Amino acid sequence: MEHCCTKCGKLTTKKNDSLFVCEAGHENWINPAVGAIVYVIKDNKVLFGVRSVEPNSGKLSLPGGFVDVNETAEQAAIREAKEELGIDVVLQTCLGTYATTYDSRPILNVVFVASSQSQSVTPGDDLNGGEPVWREVESLPAPVELAWDWYQTAQKDLLAWWRRDQDQSASGMSKTN
Repeated sequence: MEHCCTKCGKLTTKKNDSLFVCEAGHENWINPAVGAIVYVIKDNKVLFGVRSVEPNSGKLSLPGGFVDVNETAEQAAIREAKEELGIDVVLQTCLGTYATTYDSRPILNVVFVASSQSQSVTPGDDLNGGEPVWREVESLPAPVELAWDWYQTAQKDLLAWWRRDQDQSASGMSKTN
């Protein structure tokens, strides 16, 4: 794929996956966009929405989206949960970061675990493709049910976090976030 310099318009040469340089020496960095994603847990269950748009319409997805300018990943996660599932959440911990692509664009997803006291879930935005789905933490969706392949790695991390947290709670230790 050819890239043109954003300063002078000349063709660039790839130096690495993130840096392209034109003959005038202008550096053109390709940095990932940041996404904020939320695992909402209530009563030992995880909340999934159903995608209503392509790609992956009809598949299970988590509330999330791109971080806006002048917004933190935490603020974006809370906003996205409200926009996509109509719920207020309280972030518990940052589960991790996951590098992926969306429509060939590099993305760095910051994934949070949150709780919610909301009694009703009102799907909206791109997660209104069906009734929201609650799954036991110990019985998360199969890969074929998920909208994105990278969710498989995040689910493994969520399950490991959950089990550590349960072990600490059972032994009387305080919860660590």
